[in-house]
Amino acid sequence: MKKYVLLISLLLSGVCHAEADNLPERLRSVRAELLNSEPLATYDFRKLQSRFPNPLLLPSSLLPQSAVYPLKSLKRLYKNAITCKGPWPVSPLVTQPVVFTRAICNNTILPKGWFVRAGYIHPGGGSYAVRYLEKHPDAVEDLERYLHIQERELAPTNSILGRLQRMSNEEIHVYIAGAEAFISNGELWIRNGNEYNVYDQPTWAFVLNQYDVNFTRLKQTDFCLVKSGNICWEKEDQSHLMFYLLVGLLVVNVALLIGWSVYRWRIRRRAMQERMLVLQILTHELRTPIASLGMTVEGFRRHFDALPESLYDEFRRLTEDSRRLRQLAEASKDYLQANQQELSVQQVDSFNEWVEYLSEPYDVSLQLSDDRSVKVNIYWLGTCIDNLLSNAQKYGKAPIKLTSSFNDGKLIVRVEDKGQLGSKDWARLRKPFVSEKGLGLGLTIVESMIRRMGGRMKLIGPPTTFILEIPCESNSASG
Repeated sequence: MKKYVLLISLLLSGVCHAEADNLPERLRSVRAELLNSEPLATYDFRKLQSRFPNPLLLPSSLLPQSAVYPLKSLKRLYKNAITCKGPWPVSPLVTQPVVFTRAICNNTILPKGWFVRAGYIHPGGGSYAVRYLEKHPDAVEDLERYLHIQERELAPTNSILGRLQRMSNEEIHVYIAGAEAFISNGELWIRNGNEYNVYDQPTWAFVLNQYDVNFTRLKQTDFCLVKSGNICWEKEDQSHLMFYLLVGLLVVNVALLIGWSVYRWRIRRRAMQERMLVLQILTHELRTPIASLGMTVEGFRRHFDALPESLYDEFRRLTEDSRRLRQLAEASKDYLQANQQELSVQQVDSFNEWVEYLSEPYDVSLQLSDDRSVKVNIYWLGTCIDNLLSNAQKYGKAPIKLTSSFNDGKLIVRVEDKGQLGSKDWARLRKPFVSEKGLGLGLTIVESMIRRMGGRMKLIGPPTTFILEIPCESNSASG
């Protein structure tokens, strides 16, 4: 396994090294080809810096300059600008802002050179010029060059001002940094000495395609081997080796995942089989003492007349418990049968009387259909109904109602309370060994036995309603 991992690593590293070695040569060819092409425009970078100083380009210049000036002095200056009264801040850092504020208050004319000395940008954000023009609109021709580019009227897209106005914050920064190449609004800017050549998309796309070179916009969190400005250069891999390697790794991972899932399923299945075997052994072993207990009870029964009258109640309880243990052992044998064959059924002469007997311990109202004689598995169906009534009384909300009906050869029993459980809760409640207010294992076993009887059990609501549907042979009871 280690050999395969090492081989894949070497292949990947070989591809990366080849790409890094060949890409600079291709980029030099691309650059030369573009410089021999006709650009959309050519700009002298030094003249642009003089015409558009950095403070008048940066988007951050439009925000309050709280990091440049003392906050206390700025608060004082703001009040002065509103009232045009002193006292004025004395910090040397706000000398120019104080001069500007007093000039506005006193309607004093400022010379053009002052805007350069003051650094162009007002402490409150934006240029001094735009605030000055609010007071002196007739000076717009003289002061337009001191306005921030976003404060000027939007220029045509093919002009230098229009291109700068449409640049994003990131593009403005790479332009100011003098990047060798960057992309802006679909146009590729290539620096050649002190000049920037601007190429439209058809031109640069054609050249890049010739040399099998591509690029993506670079983000701060991206890793890039060859970058320039806001561009990450890439070589188009015609061999598709990397693609095939990634597909192969994906297939291997999927195969490992499937294998692991099958292995886990087999482990769980083996564990369940072992549990079932242990339960079968325990049930088998219990039948011997239960049979012995039955023989003992039968011996007492034969000499019942000889028993003291004070032991009659105890003997009656012993007889009933012995019967229940024997019935439980037989039912457990049915449940643990490995071949999952159908359960045995017994004749119930009066279904309604049987249900009324089961319901006696609970506060439940019965709405039963016409009485019939049915053939069902008495123990498991009785356990199921008893379980549902017990859960409804303990964890549901009164009143509790049990209804029965017969339809198309099926016995339908509904147990309803005013709880808030619904069909969406059924998948959770039926999981083995998972309890929800006492619900869980009992419902899991009962549902399994209902299926063994050829029926089904479901939950609807709210209100909480459990429904049993069981095939049965029934006849109308004669009166």
